[in-house]
Amino acid sequence: MIKCVCLVVEENDELLLVQARDREKYYFPGGKIDGDETYKQALQRELKEELQVDVSENSLIYMDTVIGDAYPQHNEQTELNCFYTTEQIDWSNVATDQEITDVKWIHKLEFNKIAPAVVTWINEQLENIFMIPYSAELVSDIEKITITSGDHQFTKTPKVNIELAQRDSERHPVLVYNDEQQCIGFFTLHEGAGVAPYSLNKNAMFFRSFSVDAHYRGRGYGKQIIQALPEYIHRHFPNIDEICLAVNDNNEVAQKLYRQCHYNEVGETLLEGRPVYILQQQI
Repeated sequence: MIKCVCLVVEENDELLLVQARDREKYYFPGGKIDGDETYKQALQRELKEELQVDVSENSLIYMDTVIGDAYPQHNEQTELNCFYTTEQIDWSNVATDQEITDVKWIHKLEFNKIAPAVVTWINEQLENIFMIPYSAELVSDIEKITITSGDHQFTKTPKVNIELAQRDSERHPVLVYNDEQQCIGFFTLHEGAGVAPYSLNKNAMFFRSFSVDAHYRGRGYGKQIIQALPEYIHRHFPNIDEICLAVNDNNEVAQKLYRQCHYNEVGETLLEGRPVYILQQQI
């Protein structure tokens, strides 16, 4: 276990992250603890070394600790002890040392740019939702999901999706629960032939038939599920590096949600005879 301290600076859903020499991913400013240093002493030293920033010990406030995959090390984990500072710092004028090649504001959902342990921290800030692959024991939860009559123009019911998955091994239905163990949503991940019409990437996954139970709408669950989706896919389908989806051209609510979550429009096509936009996100 690699034990580290780091500084969290967040504005408008973006994090201030740094990139070290010869590394692709960005991570929090900070680093390892030396000798008998306290956490705050180590963070003060790292900020001075990396960014030429002086912060007082009293200004550093502990937030939380997360454990995630180390980077760039393999088969190792790192413990991030996270702090924020109450000092007002002009982050546009920091000067980096030779080890740090870039300092950048990165949106929290651009997971493909962010080191794994930082992604773990991001996901733990979300309200607790749990995604569980469908199995026959969960059929009663599927039957309880309520969608409105208006939903039928955009998506098939969860029950129909389960029936399709029973005939197609490349379809992977998923149920979503809140921290009260209430089933609040459903979606299907479709690989192989399912994603082929929408992406040339053989490592892409098609996200389809997404619905939030009508009783739980208006609580932000839709956005939370979309934000947590890359981490779920990384865990269950580690070879996947792209999420692809299709949204009806008249479904403006869904279009807004996906664009807020950093999906990019890459084309248009027809899905079951209806015009749709193709959106994708690299993960």
